[in-house]
Amino acid sequence: MAPALRLTAAALAALRAHAAAAHPREACGFLIGPAGDSATEPVSEGFNHGTRRPGEGRGLWTRAAPLPAQDPGLRRDDDKESASVLRTATLADESRPSPNLAPPGALDAFELDAALHLRLQREARAAGRRLVGLYHSHPASAPIPSPRDREGAYDHALVWLIIGADGTCRAWWPGPDGFGEAYLEVCS
Repeated sequence: MAPALRLTAAALAALRAHAAAAHPREACGFLIGPAGDSATEPVSEGFNHGTRRPGEGRGLWTRAAPLPAQDPGLRRDDDKESASVLRTATLADESRPSPNLAPPGALDAFELDAALHLRLQREARAAGRRLVGLYHSHPASAPIPSPRDREGAYDHALVWLIIGADGTCRAWWPGPDGFGEAYLEVCS
């Protein structure tokens, strides 16, 4: 199982707003978090914690991003492995949008601003923080890595958060053999 991602509710709201504003193009940006271990408490109001879609890994689904109508429903994810993974989760408490530098007609592509990437790395390091991942949206599809995403995954130390067409978010860790889904928890 891939490591978990803990995302603050404020960061989630900001990246969803960015995705909505960029529609129909893909939105993209960076996730920033503390350089060391950090713990935050789960949000109790408005979120379904520890739930997943049957057969679809360990993504977190919230009331703000309802399940598709054809979904057979949620089931509880009470296994000890999930609890263990959350204790070692990467925390992202800030999202920073990037201009999408993909050609203007490309509605299913994103290209992060490399100069912004370097600047954010320097700023985060100077503030005792770090770049923990990136995000982008799939305005017309599910939050599952596309073949283009797999080709563009250049840094296996960064988690990828994908926002689907319905606002649902899923987290993925790239690796040499593709992406592994990460458990995603929204926290305060």
